Amino acid sequence: MYPLEIIDYIIVIAYLSGMIGVGLWFAKKHTDFEDFFLAGRSLTTPILITTLISTYYGIDVLFGDTQLAFTDGVVAWFGYARPTYAFFLIAALLLAKRLRRNDFKSLPDILYFYYGDNARYVGALTSFIYSLPALSLYGFGMLAEVVLGLDPIIGMFVLGGIALVYTLTGGFWAVALTDSIQFVMMCIVIAISFPFAMSFIGGFDSMIELLPESYFDTLGDLNIFLIIIYASTGLSILVEPTFYQRIFAAKSYKNVRNALIIGIFIWGSYDWIITVLAMSAKTAVIQGVLSSSVAPDAALLTIVIAALPAGIVGLFIAGVLSTEMSTLDSYCLVAGGNVSYDIYRPAFKPDISDKELIKVTRYGVLLSWVLGFGMATAFQQMLGLWVFLSSILISSTLIPILLGLYFKNFRKPLAGFISSASGLFSTVILNIYIMLKGTFDPSEETYIVHWFGIDFLQEFVMYITVPISAAGFFVGLFFDSREH
Repeated sequence: MYPLEIIDYIIVIAYLSGMIGVGLWFAKKHTDFEDFFLAGRSLTTPILITTLISTYYGIDVLFGDTQLAFTDGVVAWFGYARPTYAFFLIAALLLAKRLRRNDFKSLPDILYFYYGDNARYVGALTSFIYSLPALSLYGFGMLAEVVLGLDPIIGMFVLGGIALVYTLTGGFWAVALTDSIQFVMMCIVIAISFPFAMSFIGGFDSMIELLPESYFDTLGDLNIFLIIIYASTGLSILVEPTFYQRIFAAKSYKNVRNALIIGIFIWGSYDWIITVLAMSAKTAVIQGVLSSSVAPDAALLTIVIAALPAGIVGLFIAGVLSTEMSTLDSYCLVAGGNVSYDIYRPAFKPDISDKELIKVTRYGVLLSWVLGFGMATAFQQMLGLWVFLSSILISSTLIPILLGLYFKNFRKPLAGFISSASGLFSTVILNIYIMLKGTFDPSEETYIVHWFGIDFLQEFVMYITVPISAAGFFVGLFFDSREH
């Protein structure tokens, strides 16, 4: 725990109260489901930029990047973060335009359009699992423990509950507006924190002098296979449900394209600053001004809180909270839409009214929060949870969505269903098996199982399950002569 001054607590409480106020403000402003779930398809480029960046940069990214930079150096940016920018560019120039051609509201909508109901339901289940706010709640627990000295469970419940309130009441309008506020908060705290942290360790010269040479190697000492795996998780961007939601909510394709391209430069700058701040924390440990017991994923919090004066620390904590709330609210809303729009409506009540659809969506949001809470307590570390969820999404949806979007002759119902189902269930089964039969390796921060004399890491699962999904697609294609 790092002691805070009264002014810091006041700033944090004021921020949290403001977020609840936004949700209550928008509670009565929804005219229909599209307004509640997609903000009436009216988002402009500036709002899209802020909501895209805020959603992507939750505590999971903040702490994940920090952990890797603290232990391995600039490879966190060169080998881990930077490859994902290529996927953002692909989404901007090649994917978004095709997605805008039809009146889609969700990722399962796409699967239904090309492959029918069975693929839609598997896609809805996949999107729901992936959108469970487990990573966000895990981050809240870590933040509460490190900064406030609270039990992580209490932190998850209280801080995560505040984001839940304004999401339940305000819908996507509240999400988009709070994301904009949170984006501004993020920029302010990072801009302020950086010079203080550099001054705290004596500048870049101290960092260069004290850190091992490997910290300045673009590939560092990190296992090349792990670099490939972590970079490959960026494929999730091409099928990311919250990204899709923002593509569908935009006024036009031009707004989406411009927002994503501008966002790449902001994402890159943000990632680089986080990397350097984490390396400054490692420098401070070597100098002896920070404890050697600093946890790698808490390194950013540690250096910034130690370096910043009272008042600004509170602003920083509010900024960190904002990054996570902007992620939790988005994923909860998508998961709620999966329950109402993608499962309940087509399966049980096709003629459902907009009012009832919004009601069921709120039930789905609440359900996703509860299940995410349970999942957050089941994992020992954040990186493993992130890889698990990304693997589920990529394995189940990447093959059928991309092939359906670009190849008309491949739009066979059986192909889409088998591909989605085999990708989803093989990922879940293999991960469960490894976690039950393998061992957790603290040095690698992952579960390892020994197969045929080979150390098989949990992160490698995707290289089995994606080919399974592809094989399932072509099996279905061979046996199905129909076209949806």
